[in-house]
Amino acid sequence: MLDLNEFVTFAAIVEAGSFSRAAERLDVSKALVSKRVAALEHTLGVKLLNRTTRKLGLTPAGAVFYERCQQLVSHADLARHELEHFRSTPGGLIKVSASIAFGRLHLVPAISRFLANHPDISVELELSEKFADLISGDADVIVRQAEEPRLMSLVARKLAPLRQIVCASPSYLARHAAPLRPDDLASHNCLVRTANPRNEWVFHDQDGARHAVRVQGNFKANNADGVLVATLQSLGIGAMPSMVAAEYVRSGKLVRLLSGYSLAPLVLYAAYLPNPTQPQCVQTFVNFLCAEFGDSPYWDKGLSFV
Repeated sequence: MLDLNEFVTFAAIVEAGSFSRAAERLDVSKALVSKRVAALEHTLGVKLLNRTTRKLGLTPAGAVFYERCQQLVSHADLARHELEHFRSTPGGLIKVSASIAFGRLHLVPAISRFLANHPDISVELELSEKFADLISGDADVIVRQAEEPRLMSLVARKLAPLRQIVCASPSYLARHAAPLRPDDLASHNCLVRTANPRNEWVFHDQDGARHAVRVQGNFKANNADGVLVATLQSLGIGAMPSMVAAEYVRSGKLVRLLSGYSLAPLVLYAAYLPNPTQPQCVQTFVNFLCAEFGDSPYWDKGLSFV
């Protein structure tokens, strides 16, 4: 198989006029230059250079080959420059995967602002509760809550905390007494996520004491949107990220409960493969998201947390 390094070395010898100057130009040893030329002549089955102690010249075959070699090296250099431009310029397509609730409420508006400032970039967004496979090419970037061990093989950037709050509708509370302590939830219809098979909500009070409560109810959903809508429909009490519930608390459509206790916060990450040749547009996008959200995300405005 032909080796491009051998082509480049041969062209450098002809242009530099000697093996020594070609080695300096390529920043390799003279022995390696000789080895590459010998390998190239062996592969092609012809002698390319006439070499004496004082003179270096092309054979007829070498002259023909050098002309083609120049074109090949030129095309290779052009391709390399184009790829370097591709890597350094924030343009191209970014495939993004995110959870349904966060994507709908916050990521799509953020992407709209991002694209307004980066007209050379396109985004293909998949909203799903499935954890996308970056290695198979399902996505370039995943944006979702996750535990750190699952992200160990990836470059994971923290975007924001996802604080959990407990809520019910005014209509539900008109029929049922509001819980004052976590233990009071045992007598309520609690709306839970299917990702929590133990149906256990773990609270901490202001002193750091732990309060674990087994809750029960007649409705489960696989994402925060489902729990939110069921809570708005007065079906029961829901625990959900503030990023989906905060606007309804501020508008009075939901009432926040047990605000003197905290549920363990989740963390929202943007993650991608640790690829040194990652297109610049991916890094630009993730940097934008980090600046867009942060440790005090806008959706928590007006809410206090223990």
